[in-house]
Amino acid sequence: MLHVKITNFESDKADEEKLYEVSQKGTEKTYVEFLSPREKGQHLLMLGDDMWIFLPDTSRPFASRPSSALRRRLQRRCGPHNYAADYTPTYVRTEKVGADSCYVLDSPPGARAQRISAFFSGSREDARPVKAEFYLTSGKHIKSATFDEYASVAGHSQLRRMTLYDEIRHNSHSVLEYSGIAPRELPDKLFYQGRTDRF
Repeated sequence: MLHVKITNFESDKADEEKLYEVSQKGTEKTYVEFLSPREKGQHLLMLGDDMWIFLPDTSRPFASRPSSALRRRLQRRCGPHNYAADYTPTYVRTEKVGADSCYVLDSPPGARAQRISAFFSGSREDARPVKAEFYLTSGKHIKSATFDEYASVAGHSQLRRMTLYDEIRHNSHSVLEYSGIAPRELPDKLFYQGRTDRF
């Protein structure tokens, strides 16, 4: 479980701020509670490729099969994503990113995914992402991400802060801050779409 704070910027000025509590079990189960005042009472459940949304003014959740683009956007914004399930990366080169000497992995688009170039520093056994670039299948560069801050949690390196840059609207970017990371066993009922409390 973790908390995610997203601050959107337009022309370097904070435009809006959103808060989420994210619970994830394995790579296929994600439950998101919306905490911002304007969104409070909303919840989202993703099980594999299926998604259910609960709105406070409805009596029951409604099912939705999100597009690949929407699913990727939700995963990038709300929590970790299992890129290994969608990509088969290959080593392409070594490149400097700031003071870091990084090796670059290129992941061609698959059935559910766009192309990504990812930059890693450190040894191959203990690599840490530094930067990522996201491309459409046409080759157009649409997003970039920088992985800005890490912390040790329960003996593991965890991402604490990242920035997403819009390469189409160059005056727009979002800062994602992860906090309250608490590894624990989550009950299966939390991810049951037929539950009556909240879901």
